[in-house]
Amino acid sequence: MVEADDRMRRFIGKALGDVVVDARNGPRALTLLATGLPFDVVVLGCVPFGKRPDHAACVHLVRRVFQLCPWLPIVVLSDARPPGRLMAQVLASGVHDCLPRKVTVASLARSIARVARRHGTRPPGAGSVATVKRIFAFLEQHVGEIVGLHDLAAMAQMSRSHFSRTFHAVAGMSLRHYVRDLRLKRAQELLVASRLSLTSVAVESGFYDLPHFDKAFRQRLGMSPQQFRSRH
Repeated sequence: MVEADDRMRRFIGKALGDVVVDARNGPRALTLLATGLPFDVVVLGCVPFGKRPDHAACVHLVRRVFQLCPWLPIVVLSDARPPGRLMAQVLASGVHDCLPRKVTVASLARSIARVARRHGTRPPGAGSVATVKRIFAFLEQHVGEIVGLHDLAAMAQMSRSHFSRTFHAVAGMSLRHYVRDLRLKRAQELLVASRLSLTSVAVESGFYDLPHFDKAFRQRLGMSPQQFRSRH
């Protein structure tokens, strides 16, 4: 649990249950994660900085956690309005759910139970992590291209089935879902920073066509690409 507010820490503790490691802040959380202990989930509160939530710091911490322990699912609590931009920025970085800080204990507990690793599961081996991280870098460099499972498995010097299992164990999600999130992350960057048409954004991000892009965007971020662009 990474949360600076005392009241929120008690609230999150109720949702997490019996065994909770309270990190309080980002540096402490990273130090604990570096020990290699078999944590099950990270619950991260995007705490206010002045009068506004410090979302840049939240995104930075999410990415640091993912770099260190990509297999750990992350649940983010934030009062971002609207929440779509924050979620878009942390795609392909281990975040499985982004909830409002006013969520109920029951709803938070359900989210945690849905995404948490089975208690006591050992972290992936260092060799597997290093191999999959190389695949992460390759996929990000070729996000707009169609790269087959056979090619990625060959790069990792594994069979396709072994590679799929290894990737899921390290990334905390399937290859298909990771690639989808990587493409959606690229798409949101183009929607905000360019004047490309929605069709061009879809193609540049690696989607088959606009309908596939629109459906994936709505399912993951809760709004259409056009709504996202209009708001941001």
